[in-house]
Amino acid sequence: MQIAFIQTGGTIDKDYPKITKGWAFEIAEPACKRILEKLNPSFTYQIYEAFKKDSQEITLEDREKLSELCESIEEDKIVITHGTDTMKETAKYLSKI
Repeated sequence: MQIAFIQTGGTIDKDYPKITKGWAFEIAEPACKRILEKLNPSFTYQIYEAFKKDSQEITLEDREKLSELCESIEEDKIVITHGTDTMKETAKYLSKI
């Protein structure tokens, strides 16, 4: 089995830089990369970065880009990391595929 992990941003991928003493954040490397490296999974995977945004900042254009990415990849399964605030809207948009 091959699984695609797609990063869109959200809390799972937030990093709090020490320079700003934790008062700001940036979207860092995909969290699934760090997690999978520790798990040593029995499946193959590929990690894709669609965009790195707080879910409240995701636009219609971003959802279209995500949809196109989902349709273009070759893996059997897809896991999308996404912030919770607009996850429902993105899921509804992606339901067409």
